[in-house]
Amino acid sequence: MKQLQKTCLFTFTLLGLVFGEQGLAETVTAVPTPPPVITIPKIPSMTPVVETQISTTQALSTEKSVPDTTLAVVESALPEPTVAQTEPAKTAVTESTSAVVPTSISPESAQKEQQLKDEDEDEAGSLEEQSVISEDEDNDPKPTTVDMRVVLSQKEKLENILKEYESLADKSGRPPQWTCINHSFRLKDQDPVLVTAKKQLHLLGFFAASKKGADLKFTSTFSKKLEAAVKQFQKRHFLEPDGIIGRKTCIALNMTPEERIKKIKLNLERWRELESSLQGKYVLVNIPTYKLYAMEDRKIDLTQPVIVGMKSRETPIFTSNMNSVVLNPAWGVPVSIFIKDKLRKVLQDPKYLSKSGFTVTDQDGETVTDSSVDWSHVSLHHFPYTVRQLPGKNNALGAIKFNLDNKEAIYLHGTPQKNLFHKVARPFSSGCVRLESPQKLATWALKGTQYDNPQKLQEKINAGDTSAILLKKPIPVYFTYITVWVDGKEQVLFSDDPYNLDKKDYARFNL
Repeated sequence: MKQLQKTCLFTFTLLGLVFGEQGLAETVTAVPTPPPVITIPKIPSMTPVVETQISTTQALSTEKSVPDTTLAVVESALPEPTVAQTEPAKTAVTESTSAVVPTSISPESAQKEQQLKDEDEDEAGSLEEQSVISEDEDNDPKPTTVDMRVVLSQKEKLENILKEYESLADKSGRPPQWTCINHSFRLKDQDPVLVTAKKQLHLLGFFAASKKGADLKFTSTFSKKLEAAVKQFQKRHFLEPDGIIGRKTCIALNMTPEERIKKIKLNLERWRELESSLQGKYVLVNIPTYKLYAMEDRKIDLTQPVIVGMKSRETPIFTSNMNSVVLNPAWGVPVSIFIKDKLRKVLQDPKYLSKSGFTVTDQDGETVTDSSVDWSHVSLHHFPYTVRQLPGKNNALGAIKFNLDNKEAIYLHGTPQKNLFHKVARPFSSGCVRLESPQKLATWALKGTQYDNPQKLQEKINAGDTSAILLKKPIPVYFTYITVWVDGKEQVLFSDDPYNLDKKDYARFNL
């Protein structure tokens, strides 16, 4: 960020000559870009949680379902002490999610390739003039161990970023903008609007331009250098990093320094409401950035990507307590999820349920075959069956579930759908939060017991029995909605505001 600040101070003197009236495309007010995301503050520590374990064979429901009441008590396990660890005149198309690869080489394309090479050279600039983010840079915080440095307060980080954007707004004058339509620009394209896009990226520190005299040079060709800059910009705004400038990327580029300042101020207010509650050992799930943080003694012990509720089935913003870790959980399928997500599959394949490890019982508790049920007659208001998915590799909850105290039946759990974690934005669940690495969170939560050893935990899972390990002291879990976040590299991230809550909070905080 210091590099960005120095660069902006240098660049704005030059931009004053570039951003004159003739150099700008028609300015159109665009929808603000996605909201930002937050990290975690320094907080006083509390006595570490010590847990004991009891095992049960428990039909534990999943996404918003009611737990099965059948319990079989099995051998208890004693804890063992251990140590923790501008508007184009082209055909409109929708924004693509993958880069385009040329399929043929002709004299015309060869000439274009040489032109692209020349464009990259002309716009090379220098790192001393402008900080350009490297293409392979990873903005995600890494899992950490107990020797990690003390985490700087996220609020303090946002306050520092706010000062930088206020300085940027004071010196940028009227920033360049262009009209966002359903058209995509990609490598090798040529259009005057690309000059504006390059100026916007340059203003934010993503794109360097060559300098001739007192002027900065921007061309109208979509060069490889522009593609790399766009990918990094997209990563920092929770857009798929395809290097293509489509409508969503255009909206993000059109976000003015003043709009970014407003979002930062909003999240500072959210943080001030939250920070006094964060004490000792706790879990923080930040929905807009799709991340979970496990905290203790002012340190991040663990962080990992998560999947949150889709817009039609939002994960609520609330605080709860983690009270148990369930190994090999069963899933009692809620009627609403069965009707919305499973019924179509059952109607297409009468044996879908049995093949996927589900059992069906009637109102008398008698097991029935799924193929014997006339599924065309069930509905939200008429569903005289109970559907459960048994533990196993296809179970929707994965191998571990974390029970939380709440009436909405929201909890944390694993998932067999690991491919979804490759997405940048991950609002795919029915309300519960899916974890990429539930075993890591489990060993952290079970610190001080025999199951804080990953090998022993895995052995218990491999045994196949459903067992609930009760925590002697509940661990607070905070579900937050911070849309501007400063990561471990001091880079500011602006999220896509998946539930459109920023507008509501602008009014609440009089911003």
